[in-house]
Amino acid sequence: MSSQFNIDNSGIGGTPFLTFSVDTSATKDFTQTDIDNNLTACVISANNEVGMGIDGGKLFGKVVWVSQELVSGTTVPALCAVQARGVARFKYVATTPVINQMVECDGAGKVKQAIADADIAAGGHLMRGQVIAVDVTNSTCDVWLG
Repeated sequence: MSSQFNIDNSGIGGTPFLTFSVDTSATKDFTQTDIDNNLTACVISANNEVGMGIDGGKLFGKVVWVSQELVSGTTVPALCAVQARGVARFKYVATTPVINQMVECDGAGKVKQAIADADIAAGGHLMRGQVIAVDVTNSTCDVWLG
């Protein structure tokens, strides 16, 4: 039986958003172009600062807005707003994430299936986002941030 309703989890339970400074390291900052291209997965990079982090970095949240005000002498936005809870939609890279497993940052604004190590099963641990839906056509996944 078909339903008249469509499930769209993106952004559910995400407010209030948190304000952070943007990491000014080369290739780790966020711009409006990144936001427009859904390259929004972030890590905590310093005190009250977020960036794209490194491949395998712990996912903190989704950057949803960057300021028009720039860090002095750069083209990097001074501030951003981050969704750090609820459901966020991210682009993924490499292996398609699996429902109920965890994801981590790829260091370029996307997420990827969390790697296994000696103490953590494939798919990662609960300190990373849990995948609740995958769209292979658009290479996106909905992630429960907590």
